[in-house]
Amino acid sequence: MDSVFVVTVTYGNRFHLLRQVIEAAFNEGVDKVIVVDNNSRPESRKRLREYHRLNRDKVDVLYLSENLGSAGGFKRGLERAYNDPECEFIWLLDDDNLPMPGSLKTLKNFWKNLDLKNKKEKLALFSFREDKHDKENLIKTLTSKRPELNLPRKNSFSAFHIFEFPKYIKRIVFRKLDIKRDYKMPVFGQVPVATYGGLFFNKKLLDTIGYPKEEFYVYADDHEWTYRITRNGGKIILLTESHIKDIEKPWYITQNDSGLSAFTPSNAFRIYYEARNGTYFFRKYFIDNKLMYYFNMLVFLLLVLIHNLIFSRDITGFKVLLMAIEDANKGKLGKNPLFQLEN
Repeated sequence: MDSVFVVTVTYGNRFHLLRQVIEAAFNEGVDKVIVVDNNSRPESRKRLREYHRLNRDKVDVLYLSENLGSAGGFKRGLERAYNDPECEFIWLLDDDNLPMPGSLKTLKNFWKNLDLKNKKEKLALFSFREDKHDKENLIKTLTSKRPELNLPRKNSFSAFHIFEFPKYIKRIVFRKLDIKRDYKMPVFGQVPVATYGGLFFNKKLLDTIGYPKEEFYVYADDHEWTYRITRNGGKIILLTESHIKDIEKPWYITQNDSGLSAFTPSNAFRIYYEARNGTYFFRKYFIDNKLMYYFNMLVFLLLVLIHNLIFSRDITGFKVLLMAIEDANKGKLGKNPLFQLEN
């Protein structure tokens, strides 16, 4: 197979994680790593510059003067890879996505053996990240061969639909009782969207789908971008035997901060961009009954308000959510000066 370039984006003080990812990627056989330094902290950038100086033949670094978010960061890295004549395949990794042994070989072999017309322009493969996937929903999606099951139900708001309420209650009960389930994961299957971390494709795919929408800044930018593959008649195939391990557990897992409990003042940044971008994206493609959509929105807003009043006695999260919905409805994207990334 032709050359494989990794594209990754780093920020903050995360060189200690990034270095592990780069070295694991080289152990897997990648030819070059392109790092986008999203205006990381001085101590991390200093260490990255030194590492870059010692590995210029295999590591390329773009040093940005401001944090452009995941959308802007990955866009810059993808442009760099696309314009490099030596690059044929791109493997996207977050700066804490550690490729497990054999993960790249699994991707390469599957690509080579898959008989699909125009696969360079239509296909992306996707490595499996255990901490990122809802196993129950994923297995249902892969075994049913209905990729749309991996998306929220049509006319949902923020993944909430009144018809799914029994499922939410069941999930909460299982979590509270710490009930574990045994899952038999299929070897591969099609999904409708993907995160950046783990996505593998020929660079000609970018001629079909373009680059991430920089105006999204952070959150849902990966789903909006990868959904273009599905919308253009292509496929995203998840390979559950190509493993990537998150070195750091996602913060919403370590803090047990998900669902309604996430709508707190300390999460204002996440609430705003996740709700604004998610609402904008979902309204564009997944609404065919406006009455049901607005009903789900009102119920969800009521649940957030009640949760804020009872558990935190502070409705900041609710107010931020309303602001996000208003901006999404107006098509007001880009950075909001009230909510900016800190390095």
